[in-house]
Amino acid sequence: MDLAPRMAEPTSPHPDHLVYIDGEAFDVSRWAKRHPGGEILLRFLGKDATAVFAAFHGAPARRILRGLLAKAPHAPAPQPESATAFERAVAQLRDKADAEGLFVASRPWFYRKAALILGLVALAFGVVMVWPEAWVVGALAVALAWQQAGWLSHDFLHHSVFERRLPGDLAGLVFGGLILGFSVDWWKRKHNTHHALPNVLGVDEDIDAMPLLAFDERDLQRASPLSRALVGVQTVTALPIVAFARLNWCVRSALWAVRTQQLPRRGLELGAIGLHHAWSLGLLALLPTWGDRLGFFLVSQLLAGLLTGSVFLVGHNARPIYAHAESPGFSELQCRASQNVAAPLGARWFFGGLDYQIEHHLFPTMPRHHHARIAPEVRALCAQHGVAYVQRGFLASLGDVWRVLARVGRAARRGEQLKPRPQVASPGESQGRGLLQQDRDRVA
Repeated sequence: MDLAPRMAEPTSPHPDHLVYIDGEAFDVSRWAKRHPGGEILLRFLGKDATAVFAAFHGAPARRILRGLLAKAPHAPAPQPESATAFERAVAQLRDKADAEGLFVASRPWFYRKAALILGLVALAFGVVMVWPEAWVVGALAVALAWQQAGWLSHDFLHHSVFERRLPGDLAGLVFGGLILGFSVDWWKRKHNTHHALPNVLGVDEDIDAMPLLAFDERDLQRASPLSRALVGVQTVTALPIVAFARLNWCVRSALWAVRTQQLPRRGLELGAIGLHHAWSLGLLALLPTWGDRLGFFLVSQLLAGLLTGSVFLVGHNARPIYAHAESPGFSELQCRASQNVAAPLGARWFFGGLDYQIEHHLFPTMPRHHHARIAPEVRALCAQHGVAYVQRGFLASLGDVWRVLARVGRAARRGEQLKPRPQVASPGESQGRGLLQQDRDRVA
């Protein structure tokens, strides 16, 4: 939702609450808890946030920003990320894409996605009512509907469909809360942190699956003996753990919606989650036996976890992981920490736009149906500036993740703790370097 600035006068500077954008200092001490994107901005205190701000915000946010301008004196602004050639090039490409209309969504395209999801839910109800013996078909339809609802709510909550935030937030409540069963606020705060600092150790929750799984040897320094034992066999346990991911997310997001103080739209959040469980349980109640109900529940929930979790894994979990102090600038981090998937012909719908993970991370508010148009320019830009751009097939990407799990599992069994992740450890990275050289030759 677009909010008007709450402060007519610039605030007094607070040395612990300054962020720097375009060379100016802004005091976010009174704004952080009201920030629609969560408190991720506190991760940039004392730092230049020009690139990350530009990636997520438009003109309305800049109007709010003017009300947070800090009075002098304050510490000198740090070296801006835009001083690097790659950051400047990405900013120029963003301006070019904006001028070409690549940040404008085709709403009918997204409405068709919404119709498909509702159709899958309707199919599940139809199968259960007319032919309950074929409940497996209904369970498959629900699992796919949940996965696709996750991708569509992802679009709405990134504000890549509607220009104003309120319609996007409400649509996110429908597909993320009512259909999928997640707290929108929980997802936004977790996901915005992931986008701002992907694959940053101790910050990005999407790479933190302890005590069950570890994707970096440095995670082992906080592992208990039991956790080390679990990580040691994670190549075997990873699949069932991912299958239970949806149930885990449902519980965590519901607890967030109940317990979090100052939760925006708490009534709508709880209402949407409550209606989700009402129609889900109603669907189970239509089945004739408890065995059918249990089977439907397990197949739909576990398959939805696999369908969603597998796409998450291949996007980032085989890529380098950084300590916060050592991570590169915003745009370079998005490229190095992300991996694209060469989706089979006609299967792009399955990935919900996350097959172009690099382009999505560089331009998170760009509608996914434009990613293919910008991808060649992003790839050429990475080649020109020596930044990794990795694209792999889906099965090959899953293999990359498995090799990471195996490597860290061996470290857990051997008692290793702080061995840094090799920067060139997977075939994906090696192939990325080969593509990088090809692109350099093409540019030359």
